[in-house]
Amino acid sequence: MRTFGPSKTALHFRRSKKNAGEEAEDPQKYRLEEGDGTTHAQRIVRELYQRYERQLQRWKDYRNLFIFLCFVALFLGVLYEQRNAGISYQVHSTIESVAAPSDNIMQDTDAVYSWLNGLLTEVWKDPVCGDGLCEAPFEFASYSRFGCRADCGKLSEVQNLTKIQIDIYYDFSHPVGSIPASDLMQQASWNLCPLATAYSSDCYFDADKEFDRLSGVQNFVLDDAPDGDWNLVVRRDIFNKIRGAVRDTTLVYASAFYYKIYVAAAAARAEQAFEISLLNQAINITSQDFWTYANSVIMAGYPNATEYDAAVGWVKNATCFCDSVANDTVASGTPFTPEALMLYLNQSVSATDPNAPFSYTLTQYKNDPYYCASGPFDPREWRGRNVTVNSTAVNATANSTASSGNVTWTKELVTINMANQTALRDWCVGGLNLSIAWRTNMTNTVQRLLIDRRLGDQRTTGKIAQRNNVNDRMLAFIRANRPELVAPVFNAPRGTVALQDPINARLEYLYPLYVDGVKYSTEPQRAALNMTRRIVYNTTVHLLSLRPRAAARIAEVQEQIADVRAIALPTPITSYQNYTFPNATVGDVYDAFINAGATSFSVPAPTNSSLGAFQVSYNLVEWLGNTTAYMRCDLADRGAEYEGECVAMNNTCIATTNDTVPYNCTDLTNNGATITGNLSNPDYRMRCETPCDRRFDCNTICECYGTCAATEYCECDACIQLNVNAAADTQFVDIRSIVQDQAAASASIASIGLSGTVNRRASRRLLTTNEEIAAQLSNVLTQVGTVSTQQGSIATQMATLKAQVDRANQLAEARANDNRLIDLINAGRADIQAGQARVEAKLDEIIGKQNQALAAAEDAAKALSAIQGLAERQVAAQRALETAVTNQLSAIKTATYQSIITLTQALALWKRARRDKALTLKAAKLANVPCTSDPVSTNTFTLDNGNIVDTTTSRERNVGLTNRVIGGLLLHQTRTNETLCPESKFDKIQKTCTGPQTVASFGVDPIFKRGTTLYNPDYDDVNGTKVLDFYNCSVLSSPTYNVSFLNQTVNPAPYCAELYNPQELPYAFHFFPLSGKDDGFPVWFDINLSQDGAQTWFTYLQEGLYLDQNTRTMTAEMVTYNAPLRIFSYFYIKFYFSDGGSIKVTYRLNTARVELQNSYEDDVRFGFEIILSIWISLLLLINFWDIGNCQKTKGNFLKYFLSGWNWVEFCSNGLLFSCMVMWWVISSKYASKFEIPIRRDVYAGLSAEANFLALQSNGAWLNEANNDFEELKQLVDMFNWYFALNGINILLLIARVLKLMDFQPRLGVVTRSLWLAGPDLCHFAIVAGMVFVGYAMMGHLIFGNAIPAFATFGDAINTCFEILLGNIDVNSDLRALGGLQSVAGALWFWSYELLVYMVLLNFLLAIIVDAFSEVKEKTHETVGIHTELFQLMRDKWRSLLGSFSPNYISDAKLGDLLRQWAGEGDDKDDSPEVREEKRKLLTILNEDMDEETLREVFEECLRDAPAADPKAKQGNVLARLFKRNVGAGDTDATKKEIEQAAHYIVERFGAVPDDYDEDEDDDQEQLQAAPQQAIMGGGGMPAAPGAREAVLEKERDQLAQALERLAEVQRELAEGQRNLMSGQKQLAEQQSKLVQLMNETPPQ
Repeated sequence: MRTFGPSKTALHFRRSKKNAGEEAEDPQKYRLEEGDGTTHAQRIVRELYQRYERQLQRWKDYRNLFIFLCFVALFLGVLYEQRNAGISYQVHSTIESVAAPSDNIMQDTDAVYSWLNGLLTEVWKDPVCGDGLCEAPFEFASYSRFGCRADCGKLSEVQNLTKIQIDIYYDFSHPVGSIPASDLMQQASWNLCPLATAYSSDCYFDADKEFDRLSGVQNFVLDDAPDGDWNLVVRRDIFNKIRGAVRDTTLVYASAFYYKIYVAAAAARAEQAFEISLLNQAINITSQDFWTYANSVIMAGYPNATEYDAAVGWVKNATCFCDSVANDTVASGTPFTPEALMLYLNQSVSATDPNAPFSYTLTQYKNDPYYCASGPFDPREWRGRNVTVNSTAVNATANSTASSGNVTWTKELVTINMANQTALRDWCVGGLNLSIAWRTNMTNTVQRLLIDRRLGDQRTTGKIAQRNNVNDRMLAFIRANRPELVAPVFNAPRGTVALQDPINARLEYLYPLYVDGVKYSTEPQRAALNMTRRIVYNTTVHLLSLRPRAAARIAEVQEQIADVRAIALPTPITSYQNYTFPNATVGDVYDAFINAGATSFSVPAPTNSSLGAFQVSYNLVEWLGNTTAYMRCDLADRGAEYEGECVAMNNTCIATTNDTVPYNCTDLTNNGATITGNLSNPDYRMRCETPCDRRFDCNTICECYGTCAATEYCECDACIQLNVNAAADTQFVDIRSIVQDQAAASASIASIGLSGTVNRRASRRLLTTNEEIAAQLSNVLTQVGTVSTQQGSIATQMATLKAQVDRANQLAEARANDNRLIDLINAGRADIQAGQARVEAKLDEIIGKQNQALAAAEDAAKALSAIQGLAERQVAAQRALETAVTNQLSAIKTATYQSIITLTQALALWKRARRDKALTLKAAKLANVPCTSDPVSTNTFTLDNGNIVDTTTSRERNVGLTNRVIGGLLLHQTRTNETLCPESKFDKIQKTCTGPQTVASFGVDPIFKRGTTLYNPDYDDVNGTKVLDFYNCSVLSSPTYNVSFLNQTVNPAPYCAELYNPQELPYAFHFFPLSGKDDGFPVWFDINLSQDGAQTWFTYLQEGLYLDQNTRTMTAEMVTYNAPLRIFSYFYIKFYFSDGGSIKVTYRLNTARVELQNSYEDDVRFGFEIILSIWISLLLLINFWDIGNCQKTKGNFLKYFLSGWNWVEFCSNGLLFSCMVMWWVISSKYASKFEIPIRRDVYAGLSAEANFLALQSNGAWLNEANNDFEELKQLVDMFNWYFALNGINILLLIARVLKLMDFQPRLGVVTRSLWLAGPDLCHFAIVAGMVFVGYAMMGHLIFGNAIPAFATFGDAINTCFEILLGNIDVNSDLRALGGLQSVAGALWFWSYELLVYMVLLNFLLAIIVDAFSEVKEKTHETVGIHTELFQLMRDKWRSLLGSFSPNYISDAKLGDLLRQWAGEGDDKDDSPEVREEKRKLLTILNEDMDEETLREVFEECLRDAPAADPKAKQGNVLARLFKRNVGAGDTDATKKEIEQAAHYIVERFGAVPDDYDEDEDDDQEQLQAAPQQAIMGGGGMPAAPGAREAVLEKERDQLAQALERLAEVQRELAEGQRNLMSGQKQLAEQQSKLVQLMNETPPQ
């Protein structure tokens, strides 16, 4: 057989470098080798030629890379200028921050409303008038919510206005049985409305001010109310629960300044007076001798004079006679010393001279009868004796004084046995100690007065406490009587400079100044410093020496008072209206207020004429009212029986807690003599008890409006109806009759001659019939609300109480001594006494249940019905009251019968019961009769500053500062019907489900809907005709009437079903079709809506129920334009109401420049766009040229696409060309022709009183507005497509750049690494993908129902990927799961982290790093790009310089010569002949074969091949190609088939060999041989995956062995080098010795 090997010249030449070293040693280096036709000289020239070609090719590669990078830079630069992403983001971020919601899931419609309200609040702001032109009459200077300040200024700045404050005080508490207090609160309101002004006729406040609490205060300060006549309107305050005033704020603060000065001065004066008082007390004590002090102060500390006298005798006897008693405690037999006897007088002054200290000797002391009595020595001691405990005598200790329980202590003076020296000595010691204790008391009293009580802790005690007390009492008084002055006096001032700026100074800074004075605020207070704690409490100080210090301090304080009075005060305002305030001092203000009746706890009214120049009338209008005003208002018509007159009394009454003596009385007709006796005394009852009862009863029931004197009482017809003698009432007589001991009963309550009634006012009568009550109420114009019958509850409670008493009676019969009976009766008494408290508690319960607002007004018929209801409730309340009194009477009777209470106690309870009955009856009657029949009360006043008025108008809406809204905001809703759910066993839970889409009208116009804020009672007329002015069914072509609904016929004419619901209320929202949108219900928020108007429209949507359970989707669209940046934005948000119960929110926000040619920068960009377009076109033409050339040379253009890189290049250029065309179409056809107006008149009116959504021109303008939005949306979508496709372009360009960089080893390290790792990455992707998707599906199935991150399979995949990136927030959600899910969550998370994150991810990194390391190892010795470029540029520079030399040879000429000398053909010739010579070679078993050699191999195999197996359907390529004829149908391969097979295999698996054989290239070929052979299976054919892996493994082992052998050779080489160096060293030493020997002189 023939041997095949490197027999070809070309093949042998490629391997000839392996023997280059041997040939170099061969002396016949120019001889021809066997089979080789190339000389050594030719190989040298060929090597030079190949190096030249490689350098030239490298230069071309760098040039191509640079040119392409220039193209990429131009492309990216043009895209950058077209997009202007940085500028667009400024707009995007601004709009997103305002318009985008904070969450993509909402739970209810309130969240949608909140988003919409927030957007409207941010965008629809009033106005930015800002055009500089005040266009009258639509614009005028701004005040309140009216006018345009930007154009016309602020009214308060351009005019002199009156600053006013509105103070409203209210308390809606009301008796049970009438209208609930919460209803009164909810229906009441107020507003400030103009009667005649030059500006708007609307009320100052856009909505009536309502009340959110039952009691409180509302304060408003208005500094921009224009001149004119005004009316403070109070609506539906039918019981005068509201009081208030409109005040001139300037005058309020002017008056408050003087009040503040007085409060500060009064507080300072109180502190100073207190200090002076304490100092005077101390001076007085220091002027008293010891016994004077003891008799006035110490005596008061004893319980009685007897004990004190005994103590005085003890002290005097001990100090006068104990000098003869032996004091054995000092020394045996030594008497008490004179110093010890008179020590208690060492702080006392002389009894005869208060300015001299006590200075007696003992003899003088004993001889002075003032100190020592002349009688004999009589030692006595006050001690207890004769003690008895439960009638048993016991021993008692001395000085025990008590009387408690069954223990009785008896005290008396006991004489000391003088024969007992020990007892006598102890008695002396006790007396002397007592004297010292009294002396210490005297000293401590003075010290406490001077220090402790005077100074205190300087914060809450001492003299500063007086200041604080005055401050607190003044604050309480002013808050209760002058609440408007609280803020300007106590709260509003913020200044800290009291002397120079008292107007703004706080009271805390005025107090110290007004206490210390001007002088001592900067100078030390010497007298105060001379009376410090150290001085006063010094043990050596005498009280007499403290007296001048106290006197000096008094003088110093008086000096401070005078200094403060002289402090000058500025005027709060120089001149205002008719007021001119004088210059004054603190003393002037203080005196004026004192003259007007001011005290340390009260101040006079500002209008008090006694204030003189400080009198101020700041109330513009004032009206009265409070929570009990209904008890007094209009009594002449509402309750004449309660209107009283003052009647004189002949006695005074002071109530007591003693039931037998209820009053302490004095007889005014007998010089105030005391009326003695008790209820058993007829005279006491006649002169004291009955007149006092009558006074108490009448003052409780009747109303005299505070006109009665102290000696008078108020009497009215209702009071006269009560029996003067309560004991003679039939009810009490019945109680008295059940008392078993009638004699004792008669003795306890005497009988008197008074009985029945005393009618002094026969002309007064009571209104007792329902008809009379209804006549009084006939003029009430408004409904007073739904009234609950709380008296029924009271009756029920009383019935319960009666049941408890009955039960107590039964228990009493069984067990007379059972304590539970007493508890029940006591509870009954407590209930009777606290009846009103229970009523109030019930009222609070009712108030807590009132949550809905009442209607603003009712028609006359309904109001009359409500009034009749009030009368019925009054009668019911009276009946319930009678029942309650009966129950109380029954309880009293039972308690009296059981002897639990006495008859006098029963009488007291009956008096209280009948008085409470009369008062409750009055309240029940008047609480159901309104004070006024007018639902609106007027309080008019005038503001006049002589101003002349002017007015003008215009609008704009912006998102942020510069993004102007175009047209408005378009809302669009689609809806579904409710339908029956599919049949289920849970039908009873809910039967209805979401049905098909509907276009039926829905909602309710809130203007006609009671309970809404937009409800207008003016249109809620009785006949219902007002609504027809806004919703007229006659304009419809075929309206529908008399519709059957829930077995009823509804929608009678003129209320058609198209416009009205079955309750005859108009629908608010109607279907209108818009192009590009599903059938739905649009709402347009016009930019011309004012800020308040936009909020009104929002309220219209909210209260009209625009969103409800049938809403399926709601979208909102908005377009803005940023003029400085010339950028449009399109904002679109969609709310999808899912069946799951949540609202899913998605939105898009796009920006686009529509004006593409509007500046110099645009012109420059346009020029670059043209260049880029030409360049792109050339690139695409080059691609088509290559395709055509492929068709020409290879016969099939599809062969061009056999290369993947050709696909990338062609797709990239094609996509670039498509985007280029797209840009020119957008810019020329769409952007340049886009127009959008600033606004469309969509609705008939923006301030309609009802039917806000009435369209203009049948909705034509709404369609136009929608079309404008759609057109911009399409334009934005085209821009988005353009830039998205260019994003793909950029990716393709990146791939092309990487491909162009591959020629440079270091630049191509990434692509080579990925190419080398490609197969492993593919296999890894399969394994990792299955694991990853499995975990994602697992998470979705297990946790998707509980965790949003796994709700959908896509979310689960994203979550798993985020975990790989390090975001493990979902772990907290997994741990928060309960039950088995928490266990599954832990297992899922940790297994995923371990398997995917820690294992698979590291596998991926290992694959890439391994490939990178291998590629890096191959390229680490290559030249860097900077070095290579430098060399190339240097060569080109030298070539350029050499062109000027006469011996210059061009690069092209040099290349041709080298190619010719090397024996190479013109390989640059692209002719088919040349390309034919460049044949591919196939490397198999380390041998290179061309097509001819392979054909010879096939022919040789064909001769030796066995017969083909007919059953072998799948064999190798050769078996299928060269089957022999075996039996029928088998044929031998023809020569043509063999040629075709050889040609196919070489063309598919062969490669054109390189024409150079440099060492480094050969090395690189050797390194690349293994992967190539592995891939080709070692024989040029694609290997199976298992075979390839085996080959690769084998190659790695071989490479490792080769490396080991190389390392061994290197070690041997290193050893040889060391030996060589050692030999050289020895040789050098021998040479040195030889030279030395040669230089030595031979011996002679």
